[in-house]
Amino acid sequence: MDARNAREWEKERQGRAQRGLQFQNVFLGWDVTESPQSVPSTTRSPGSSTEHEYASKNPFSVDHLDPLDVDILNQRHAFDLPSQAVCDALVDVFFKWIAPVLPVINRHDFMRRYRDPQDPPSILLLQAVLMVASRFHHDALSSGNGVISPRIFYKKVKALYDAGYERDPTTVLQAVVLLGVYWDGPDDLTESGIFYWSRLGIALAQEHGLHQSENYVTLSATNRRIWKRIWWTLYTRDRSVAAAFGRPLHINSEDCTVEPLKESDFIEYDEQNDGPTDRTAALFFMQYVKLCRLMDLGLCLKLSSRSTEDSRMKGSAQCELGLNDWLVSCPSELQWRQSRHNFWSAILCSTFYTIVCQLHLLQSPDSSKEAQSSAFHAATSIVSILETLQSRGELKYTPSFIICHAVVSFVTLRSQMEASIPSLLHAIRQNLEANLDMLQVLSHTWPIAAMFLELFRTMTGPEQFERMLLVAAEKCGKRARGEEDDSSTPLRSSTRFKRSKVQQVILPQTRVVLQILQRETQKQFSSQDPLHNKLNATVESMPSGVIPDQNRPTPMTEVDPLLDDCDASAVLRNLRRIIDAGNCAPHDSRSDDVS
Repeated sequence: MDARNAREWEKERQGRAQRGLQFQNVFLGWDVTESPQSVPSTTRSPGSSTEHEYASKNPFSVDHLDPLDVDILNQRHAFDLPSQAVCDALVDVFFKWIAPVLPVINRHDFMRRYRDPQDPPSILLLQAVLMVASRFHHDALSSGNGVISPRIFYKKVKALYDAGYERDPTTVLQAVVLLGVYWDGPDDLTESGIFYWSRLGIALAQEHGLHQSENYVTLSATNRRIWKRIWWTLYTRDRSVAAAFGRPLHINSEDCTVEPLKESDFIEYDEQNDGPTDRTAALFFMQYVKLCRLMDLGLCLKLSSRSTEDSRMKGSAQCELGLNDWLVSCPSELQWRQSRHNFWSAILCSTFYTIVCQLHLLQSPDSSKEAQSSAFHAATSIVSILETLQSRGELKYTPSFIICHAVVSFVTLRSQMEASIPSLLHAIRQNLEANLDMLQVLSHTWPIAAMFLELFRTMTGPEQFERMLLVAAEKCGKRARGEEDDSSTPLRSSTRFKRSKVQQVILPQTRVVLQILQRETQKQFSSQDPLHNKLNATVESMPSGVIPDQNRPTPMTEVDPLLDDCDASAVLRNLRRIIDAGNCAPHDSRSDDVS
């Protein structure tokens, strides 16, 4: 290059810099700088640990972007990646612990491009993979290295999506599905969080026709498999989010004509492999989809404010039959036992037992003893599964919906704390304490779990348990003296079982939790001097499940009128405020209503 051409190139470069088109980034250990043709070129960065040998040109083209968008991407460091060792570790974590739950990426195609310097994967998709995997990356490489923070990766992926950097619709859809997994706190549920990305993914998929089988005819076999897996992944996200967080369903099964997944849909080809990459992972997701479809039969119907008593009973019975059929037909390698533990069978069976518990929590107040016994068994099974996962160091790799499993298990056990048998009460307490221990472990991976942990700890103090134990021992003593009929059952309210007024799915376990805490704090407020007993508020609280009117015991599953207009997103946003209400000075309880 002669001096004149060099001066012209420098002048053009400065002009581009003024327009916001100059950027310098790191891609797997290489410095990326823009060439005069707006096609980034690469030079080896000093001390790079990468093993990749990229060509002289990097495919990060920004010709189709506005200068302002490029400037934003630069400020977000959207093209920056961690060191090669960290990237490799995160990619391994993704395909080992995450891809079976979110099978939206062809692993062999992705890894082929990941290892190819001349044809790397989409930066949007790669950053999304790293974002999800960074949540589960607990290696020493991550300590003190803020670049692999899930929050930082999330901002990069969101910036790339907002700028419209990626133009392939399937790749965009894959990244949106992964964005829907990001969850740090209550704000991530509504403001560009779980609900936003999940609903956006469904809308994009429907726009491209992924929900209609006739649109698959012209696709290649590889694309047809990926489309089916993306669609059914969105379906599972829609059902699990609706059941767990109280949101309406967005996928109408009657509008979906996509065939159920088959094992052949998980076949991925490359030069070395022409068969299923992981049969257990394929079977797991197929069975997981079946469990999510069972929610349509009972769980979501029972939570609908428009459903009738007859339809709820019918839906519940259908769901019970469906659960039975699922359990009978489930492959033996996915039927979890502690003696033959498998990570994916544990996740699957935990989901099964959670649905059983949720059905029980939504029963009318006069639910049978068989239903209560079934729910107790399911709740303790969930705790056992979580403890086994923890003992094997696998709990930290579980997906976010495992928090819902722990919450459902806790509330199911907590709702049976009025047992009149002391030994049963001790067993319930042990399981509750184990549940809290598991939430503590989960909070290291999913910070949102700490919020539930803080709430639940206010409901399981030693004073409360001792008070319940005294009541149970007294009842047991009366039966021993023949003063009380052993077959007698607790009085139940004659009030008609009320349904939610809002036309959406309301998180059942959260409503019960809030009702328990509300009763304790209301009794606490009414029984203490607001001026002199401020510090003793929590110590003097009533036993769980008891309201000020002792002549009218209220079942745990009955919905208080104050909670009829409860909004699901407000529930999570106000958990901490409700906790504070239980530990601070008494005041007008109406100020703490969830609106």
